[in-house]
Amino acid sequence: MNQFIIKTYCKFLVFIKDTKGVTAIEYALIAVAISAMLFLVLGSGDDGLISKIKDSFKSIQDALTITKEESGK
Repeated sequence: MNQFIIKTYCKFLVFIKDTKGVTAIEYALIAVAISAMLFLVLGSGDDGLISKIKDSFKSIQDALTITKEESGK
């Protein structure tokens, strides 16, 4: 029984000292932070950047439609 406890303890120490997955975890945290920043900047509400870009394209489309109707085509 003592040998089992000692082997388990040694494997646990090796597991704790292993740093192979640390970089992957750091990259995941960075990706989450960047995603949150993009969501805040671009936004999904009426005052977000994406909404403003859609509004701009809509106004351009409306202006082109009016011009097309005025020209009689």
